[in-house]
Parts: sequence; C-alpha cells; structure tokens
Amino acid sequence: MTQPRLTFAALVLPALLLSTPLACDAKKTVVETLVDSYQANHTFSMPAAGTIEVAFSPNEGGEALVVKVIDSARSELRVLSYSFTSAPVTAALLRARKRGVEVRIVADQKNNVSEDRSGKARAALSALANAGVDVRTISVYPIHHDKVIVADRQTVELGSFNYSDAAARRNSENVLVNWGNAKLADVYLQHFDRNYRQAVKFEPSYK
Repeated sequence: MTQPRLTFAALVLPALLLSTPLACDAKKTVVETLVDSYQANHTFSMPAAGTIEVAFSPNEGGEALVVKVIDSARSELRVLSYSFTSAPVTAALLRARKRGVEVRIVADQKNNVSEDRSGKARAALSALANAGVDVRTISVYPIHHDKVIVADRQTVELGSFNYSDAAARRNSENVLVNWGNAKLADVYLQHFDRNYRQAVKFEPSYK
C-alpha cells in the first residue's frame, strides 16, 4: 500500500506551533505567520572545511577558476546557471562528459532560450545535450539567478560570475571555490535537486 506523501504543512507546521511564539499580524493568518517564521530561520550551518580559492573579473582569473573546478571532476558535476554562453566553460563541460563524468545542468529558460537573441546560449546548451549531458531549463521563477557548480559532491563553486563571455571579459564579478567541503556540497546538492525537479528537458536547437 502506498503511503501518503507528507506536505510541508504536515512536516513543519506542528513543530513551529510547538516552538514558535505566535505574534500574528492582524492582516496575517496563523499559517502565514508560521510560514514566515520558517522562512526567516531556514538557514544551514556547518563547520569550516577544505580550502578556499577566489578569483575575479574582468580578466582576473574568474573564468579560469570555473574551468579549473570543472576539469577537477572525476565522477559528477551539477551546474545551476542563469546566463550560459561561455565557450571555455562549455568546452570544459564537454571534456568532462568525454572522460565519463555525469553532468547535469539547470539553466534559466528565458535568458537562454526564449529571449536568446544571439543564439549563443541555445547553441552551447545544444552542444552539451547532444554530447549526452542532462540539460534542463527552468521557468518557475522570474529569474533563475543561481551560479553554482558542485563537483564530485566535495567542491562548490559559487559567486556572482555568470557562465558568459561578458562575465569573464567585461563585468566586475567574483568566483569563490570551497574545495573539499562535502557538507557544504550536500546543502547545495539539495538546492540543485529541488530546481532539477522543477525544470524540463532541453531540446537541442541551433536556430
């Protein structure tokens, strides 16, 4: 017999009712107040671990550090992206796929498909999809603004740096990599998995 799936309310609200003093705004229901409380306190803490490496742009090593993370992967890469037009990043992901790394990408649908006037993003994502990369696009948020790579469930790359030529050569951006922090990687993988479930398969197109 299939067990019913527990909803957010069933899992979280009873605990909040027991632990959270209710100071409800007159315009808010009890449930709305509880949800606000949950969201305000839904953070993750973990011990510092591994090594931190940073770089910047324009032309100050940001793109090279992103590529370094991709080239380090031996088994798995998970990528969350807003803008995706970088030829070096695309080439690095293709190299990873060629050496047997399982690669999954979730990219913003509007920026990379429906409003991609240059065609560069569609071409990059199409090349990856045709090489066997699991590419999905997401449109459930006004902007899918994540810029994150998780390599081998151990290393996390994040920062303001979009995977684009503009980020590498024109914009002021930052890249931060935490090498060897599995607990941090696990938190970002949970975030990736949520967005992956909300995304749809990308169909290659070079138009």
